Amino acid sequence: MNLVVDIGNTHTKLAWFDQGKITESLRFGRWDTVNYQELFNRNAAEMAIISSVGRHEPNLMEKFNKNFRKVIFLDHFTPLPIHIGYKTPETLGHDRIAGCAGARYLFPKSPVLVIDLGTAITIDLINAAGEFLGGNISPGMSSRFRALNDYTANLPLVESDNSFPHFGSDTRTAMVAGVQQGIVFELNGYMDEYAESYPDCHFVATGGDANFFVPEIKRAIFVLPDLVMTGLNFILEFNTTENK
Repeated sequence: MNLVVDIGNTHTKLAWFDQGKITESLRFGRWDTVNYQELFNRNAAEMAIISSVGRHEPNLMEKFNKNFRKVIFLDHFTPLPIHIGYKTPETLGHDRIAGCAGARYLFPKSPVLVIDLGTAITIDLINAAGEFLGGNISPGMSSRFRALNDYTANLPLVESDNSFPHFGSDTRTAMVAGVQQGIVFELNGYMDEYAESYPDCHFVATGGDANFFVPEIKRAIFVLPDLVMTGLNFILEFNTTENK
């Protein structure tokens, strides 16, 4: 049994894996509010991997090392089941690494375009040989709406609209159409381009806005909410003695 810990800026996600499948998952606020021992005793996990977007308490690794046979704290020195072809691997986000590792685990013989739709939108490509070829980052939906409000004098802060208007008939719907349809065209454009270059490419989406946008996508796409956690577990398994 493995414990996967993903510590974000405002939320922490945990998942317990048994033979590659999630048996239980939890989501809560900041990690420093958690009862460590309760989690350590839960599900009798023997190995753990920790991914953190920023600073963590100094003795976090010590606490984990006392309770698990093997612990990995993900950084750019961690051996990976994919090859990172990135000029600055130390700046590559852990969520992007884990997402591509998860795609490799689920589609081990195919190129995959990984689309993460959150505060930022990331588009990452991994080829059939398991090489991360790079990717792009743009503002996510909420970031675009906030930017229009923050950096203009008269535009309001608006919310998303499930009706997906194609053209606006007033300021609010013009902003909704501009942001949401802009993202739809952006995603469809990427998918069309990579489908032409990689005819056997799979497309996967994850992140908080994945289910919102996927119905508007014209190509077949897998929505995988646990892609990052699956990738972290794959990295942990790759680093076990048995796999060395």
